[in-house]
Amino acid sequence: MLTLSRTLCISKNELSLFFDQCLHSNFRIWLSEIRLNAAKKMMLEYPDYSNDIISAECGFSCRTHLYRIFKTKEDCSPTEWRDFHSTNAAQNDSN
Repeated sequence: MLTLSRTLCISKNELSLFFDQCLHSNFRIWLSEIRLNAAKKMMLEYPDYSNDIISAECGFSCRTHLYRIFKTKEDCSPTEWRDFHSTNAAQNDSN
């Protein structure tokens, strides 16, 4: 958050207030959402990439954190999410 506030030339408090009032979130949750969406996109675009590679590329501190976020937000593991969406994509392509 400090790097972002410096880049934007605003204080951490101002940035925190922005997240709270405008995004109804906080920096940590917002960043997790960005990383989760990036991971989902990579899983669909690069099906051969392992969850370890995807977690590292998307900025998760470790694979376990990626799994924890998926379980919380999607109620499944990254592998289950990937399998479900790749199966649906294949079915949509055949229709």
